[in-house]
Amino acid sequence: MRRINRYSFPFIILLLIHTFLLGLTFYKNKNRKSIFVLLVSNMGFAYLLEYIVLNLFKAYTYKPKVLKNHFLDNIFGAVLSQAVFIPFTAVFLTIFKLGWPVKVLGSIYFSLIELLFLRLRIYQHSWWKTGYTLILLPFYFRLSDTWYNYIVKNNTIVRFVSFFLMVMVTETNLFLFLAIFRKFRFGLGRYHSWKEHFILSPLYSITFSLFTAFSLKKQNGVIAKLSVILFGACLNYFFERIKLLKNKLQFFEYLLVRIIMVFIFGQYRVWVYGEGDKSEYSKIKRHN
Repeated sequence: MRRINRYSFPFIILLLIHTFLLGLTFYKNKNRKSIFVLLVSNMGFAYLLEYIVLNLFKAYTYKPKVLKNHFLDNIFGAVLSQAVFIPFTAVFLTIFKLGWPVKVLGSIYFSLIELLFLRLRIYQHSWWKTGYTLILLPFYFRLSDTWYNYIVKNNTIVRFVSFFLMVMVTETNLFLFLAIFRKFRFGLGRYHSWKEHFILSPLYSITFSLFTAFSLKKQNGVIAKLSVILFGACLNYFFERIKLLKNKLQFFEYLLVRIIMVFIFGQYRVWVYGEGDKSEYSKIKRHN
């Protein structure tokens, strides 16, 4: 980690601004579980897009200079910009029911920030254009509106995809944390590069998250949780055996992490599906 500098300062300011917006959103609305589901779903959509645009095709580079490793620093800047600032704003716009004019203003706002970042040289384009940001963001904000409507209506597909995205985002953040502390590294051959890691690790997260979502959707008991832990252990063993994973966690460290994670996922399942597969929305509707 580095000290706060002129490169990281703009990211910190934006983090404070958008955290305030998110805090205000939760404070003003009592349906906080659904808001949280929407928030992490929006982050999940951003992660999937970033995997294609940044991890695979290197559309741009961030330079917050928070981490000493340039590749990790780039990923950290991308996480802040694409999976924190924009999803936080999308949730704010959705919950306060702000229409297309404000969505367009939000898109202009982020486009101006992008231009400022380019001028400050804390961000650099490869093939990406600011025009893409300007055009695509209003549709992302609209997707957030539509997704929230289906969440509160308990749409079967949206509930499952939301649950999957919540698990995937948590797994992705966990792997980023472990990568920063050099505990987990995916790659080919003897030397596992960061480029290889951030191409392979999302595929691992998606595979594990799909299994977890299907398993815990059926039931949220001890057997289902144990099956998730066992699947994770087998997946790790498989990747280590074919030399695509370097794992420096001790077995009991890994087991502890997995136990904590599976109980978090179980809580996500309750927030998405409700206790006993009866959601909060269904109970309110039946009561009325």
